[in-house]
Amino acid sequence: MKTVQKNLLYCVLERYQRGHYIEIIEKQGEDALDSEAVEDILDVLSSLFMEIGLKSNDEPNKIGLDLEGLIDIINDAE
Repeated sequence: MKTVQKNLLYCVLERYQRGHYIEIIEKQGEDALDSEAVEDILDVLSSLFMEIGLKSNDEPNKIGLDLEGLIDIINDAE
């Protein structure tokens, strides 16, 4: 995971009171997340994507593309 992606993920996790996942990712990497944690993080990222990640024509905006990238990374952790 790139530094920019990690920073975005950490901001999202803090915003949605999921900061406890940050310690796991920092110490062991995203592959150390259990399936419940992965599902929880994906729910948060997906919700945020639907909230702020789309243009009026339903195409992803810049933040939407960044969130899609994070969704792919976290999905691969499962």
